[in-house]
Amino acid sequence: MQNLNLYQVERQRHSGPQKAQMLAGLAVLALLCLLHAVWQGWQLRQGAARLAQAESAAQEQETRLAAVKSSFVEPQLDGRLPTELAEREAGNQELQRLIGYLQLLGSQQSTGFVAPLQALAQYHPQSGLWLSAISLRAGGTEVRLQGSSQDQELLPQYLQRLGQSPVFKGREFARFDVRRGEDQLLRFDLSSRADDGEKVHE
Repeated sequence: MQNLNLYQVERQRHSGPQKAQMLAGLAVLALLCLLHAVWQGWQLRQGAARLAQAESAAQEQETRLAAVKSSFVEPQLDGRLPTELAEREAGNQELQRLIGYLQLLGSQQSTGFVAPLQALAQYHPQSGLWLSAISLRAGGTEVRLQGSSQDQELLPQYLQRLGQSPVFKGREFARFDVRRGEDQLLRFDLSSRADDGEKVHE
């Protein structure tokens, strides 16, 4: 009769990582930590260098500011300045008034003679009366007319029509001189100024 041994020793199976693998993983982890520490140290050194540079620049700026403050002299107001300013403003105002007067005078001289001349031409009779001299002064406010007329009625009619114009309305002649010449023509000399005795020769 043969005996059978049914008892067998089973070896324990290992399902986890091997010891060598764990050591290798630990070595890799340690290397990564070392690299990270080196990188952090480099970043800290760079930051410290930038901080030192910034502190140095700030210190330099503070030094410059202190130097500027020490050399700064507060300006003092000149006591003569308000008086000079007032004098110049008064001079400017006087110049502005003079400019305004000159502009008004120029406007009167350039445009003040147009309207009276237009009225003289507009109301002038077609025949029988001639103007030999026209004098306009003071921007057209002073007028002197010299001429001849064949009919003694034409001159009053002419002056009446001129009085209806807006330019000559309300004006009066201070001197009215009418004489008959050797050629039987009436010579008239009208002036808004009584002392205007100078006659213009034909």
